[in-house]
Amino acid sequence: MKNQRKTRYYNQNLILILAAISILRLIYLLYTPFDLSPDEAHYWEWSRHLSLSYYSKGPGVAYIIAFFTALLGSTAFAVRAGAVVFAAGGSYFMYLIGCEITGEEKTGFYAALLSTITPLLSVGSILMTTDVPFIFFWAGTVFFFMRALKSQKMIHWYVAGLLAGLGFLSKYTMVLIYPTLLLFLLSGKEQRRLLLSPGPYVAGIITTIVSLPVFIWNFANKGVTFRHTLGQAHVGSGGFSIKEPLDFIASQAGLFTPLIFAGFVYGIYRCGRKGFGGRSTAHLFCFFASAFVFFFFLFAGFHGKVQANWAIAAYVTALPAAVWVFQEAYKKSRPRGSRVKKTLAVLGVLTVLMGTVGTVIAYCPWLLEPLAPKILWGPPFNRVTSWQKLGDKVSDVKEEMEAEAEHDSGGEKIFIMSNTYQITSELAFYTRGQPAAYNVNTGSRRMNQYDLWPGFAALKGHDAIYVKGGNAGLTPRTGAAFRECKKERFPIYYKGRLLKEFSIFRCYGFKGFAAPAREDGETQKF
Repeated sequence: MKNQRKTRYYNQNLILILAAISILRLIYLLYTPFDLSPDEAHYWEWSRHLSLSYYSKGPGVAYIIAFFTALLGSTAFAVRAGAVVFAAGGSYFMYLIGCEITGEEKTGFYAALLSTITPLLSVGSILMTTDVPFIFFWAGTVFFFMRALKSQKMIHWYVAGLLAGLGFLSKYTMVLIYPTLLLFLLSGKEQRRLLLSPGPYVAGIITTIVSLPVFIWNFANKGVTFRHTLGQAHVGSGGFSIKEPLDFIASQAGLFTPLIFAGFVYGIYRCGRKGFGGRSTAHLFCFFASAFVFFFFLFAGFHGKVQANWAIAAYVTALPAAVWVFQEAYKKSRPRGSRVKKTLAVLGVLTVLMGTVGTVIAYCPWLLEPLAPKILWGPPFNRVTSWQKLGDKVSDVKEEMEAEAEHDSGGEKIFIMSNTYQITSELAFYTRGQPAAYNVNTGSRRMNQYDLWPGFAALKGHDAIYVKGGNAGLTPRTGAAFRECKKERFPIYYKGRLLKEFSIFRCYGFKGFAAPAREDGETQKF
């Protein structure tokens, strides 16, 4: 009875805390000065063209955004609201994983709380990227795999397979969950017996069925996603670099804070020792779920650039593991006033403090402006600034051109375009009325989702607003596509400092583009 009361205490209090944090995050999103990032705007574009899949990712993020924008309107708040919901769910699954690893609700409780102040996870909870639903589904899959391995109940295998499939629709990194499971099953005599049970295979079948939309879409689109993904993963790359893996490790310590990252590493190491010692299957699975993912991307770095967030799944189990080893060390360090116990207490406070400060700075970077005045126009914050101002400017230009066209020629339609998918997506979202926007291929970029949607063929005779980043000129191909183009520089300043600059071209009399070669060897149809 006492344990049940304690379980309810931690569970109920965690739900209340996560609800309160989610409300605060939603309030922040209502008043944040930061615009949608280019990726968020691009995923919003996907949500306007719902499909079985998309060029670079599965359809999960698009359907989540479509749901919340249908409910709340096509606003930045609505685009990001889903991130808050899925982040809270992901933290709760980390609580359940912590409980499963140690059998103590306290471990899961503090793991979930730590996830809310870990800078990368915390910032991700207010940005609607593919990582947010992916972490939720990865954490859910890990938890139900752990339950299935312990109970051997088929319902747990069913749910794990379903969540893994939904995770794959969110981000393709989800495929690593099955090599993780296989390594676990091959790691010992007791685990190998499970290879003869139907559970893992049934889960795999369910995952495959749920993932079918991606494969069907790719079959209809000549496998463009798989070729893009293999290129991103540097499959077949002959290069070799020591610098990239070192940069990757440094980025992990920076994004999670050095103390939290150190806790992750030590926690997983201890999980491996306990798991391979035959004392805990939960710890062993926790070890593989973190170590395999981390080292997969670490070794990928020897052949090319690995983004800092690619290994984020590794920390879903590393976080509860870090809390577990800290608790174990604290319990064993006696007496109460010992130097070891005091040192651990100080480290615990510093870890929480560093995570909290990192999160506050990420949410409110202007607090550092007196100390670091360039922070608001440097990366990563320059990715979420100035887009609304650009949209307002392009809206004004569009209205002026529409007024001219109505007076001069009876009202020619005006379309908007850019040479990058990032600017194109931001223009589509922030231009008044959220019109369709087009991404021209000048021959210097990779293929993207815009190339798979209707292009410029139906726009001949129309006028256009063409936006490029920086103080840029027209390529000969673009200039030849119009009767006339007039350039206007549009700098955006913050407290007298240049944030961004764009070149806005008023282009008249669209004649059509010559078709450049596409990534798949065919030509675009203009």
